[in-house]
Amino acid sequence: MMLSSRRILAFFQGYLVVMIKGYNGEKLLNYALNKGITFWDVKRKTPKFIILKVKAEDYRILRPYFRKTGTSGRILQKSGWPFLYKKVGKKKGWLLGMALFVITLYILSSFIWFIEIQGVQELEKGLVLKELSELGLSPGMLRSKIEKKRDWFIKELRIRLSDTVWVSIELKGVVSLVTVVEKTLPPTTKEEVTSLVAAKDGLITKILLIDGTPLVKEGDTVSRGDILVLGEKFLQHLDGNIETKKIRAEGEVIARVWYEVIIEEPLEVYNPDLTSEQRIVYSIKIRNQIIPFFSLGKITGRYQQERYRKTLFRGRNKSSLIELIKDIYQTANWGKRQIPTAMALNKARIAGNEKITFLLPTGLKPMKSEEEWEVKKEVLWYRLVVETLENIAKPGLKEEQN
Repeated sequence: MMLSSRRILAFFQGYLVVMIKGYNGEKLLNYALNKGITFWDVKRKTPKFIILKVKAEDYRILRPYFRKTGTSGRILQKSGWPFLYKKVGKKKGWLLGMALFVITLYILSSFIWFIEIQGVQELEKGLVLKELSELGLSPGMLRSKIEKKRDWFIKELRIRLSDTVWVSIELKGVVSLVTVVEKTLPPTTKEEVTSLVAAKDGLITKILLIDGTPLVKEGDTVSRGDILVLGEKFLQHLDGNIETKKIRAEGEVIARVWYEVIIEEPLEVYNPDLTSEQRIVYSIKIRNQIIPFFSLGKITGRYQQERYRKTLFRGRNKSSLIELIKDIYQTANWGKRQIPTAMALNKARIAGNEKITFLLPTGLKPMKSEEEWEVKKEVLWYRLVVETLENIAKPGLKEEQN
């Protein structure tokens, strides 16, 4: 472990690969060891040649002993951070261009630019893309926003595409892969007609009927899954007989729909009161191993830790990642702090509006909203209710509702 730490330290200070020429190489090394110079990876190639590694700053100490021992030294390679920094520093324009390219690539990779549909057979890909677009999933959307609403997209897409039994959304680079598994149904017959069912709970305010038999009226309260318009028509003949004709129900059922969120905000929190007592530890992380190599200061009692990372070498995979880690430990006295009710209420309102925005369909604006709040045991309890007016009718097979 000590040797590994020395090598890491030598990398940051810079080291040389040196070839010692002469028959008194061991004598030269003994002089150097007496002066406190450290060597590693010492290899004798021939009786006259020795190759070793030494810190760059120690090489100048060796020079007086070359003549004294009748040997000579030749630098074969300069390695380590100082030499690498000089080499890279000569290409600042190239580095700036590369940095801008990486930043641009990173920003572009934060968006989804392509949507691929797979698994569809009877359904049309264009229909699936249209429904996704209406839900808000379209090219140019942030990956983080899709990940946040992924479950909601899947749930709503299954409601809109009633012929599906399973839907998944995967994010692969800049591509959103939507996989749809359709129901395996027997051959279509005239009996398999479609009714209109409620997609959400609501209070009906208007029915715009195109075809079918309505089973609800204005003012009725319905639950999700209830049949709104039956896919049948009843025709009375001159002889008094009534014929039932199966059809595809069409129309809109407008209803008042309510969305509710509840937020709890604490009125009492514990905050750290930092002191001037701190300890700083520098470490190198190679793969899954963290190797401390320098520390400064001391702490006592409880403390707060902050960690800063800097990638030195990324490699082709995570196992080859090398990082420089700086840990700051600072003594802290934890104290109770009261949060003003007005501040907690403002935070609750912001959080409530964010949640409501997430719940509402894309592009739909609420008609009105109501809020109420109260304090319960050092916690502010906040409730927000938003009312919308929307079409809740969606196609659904009559047989599935029985």
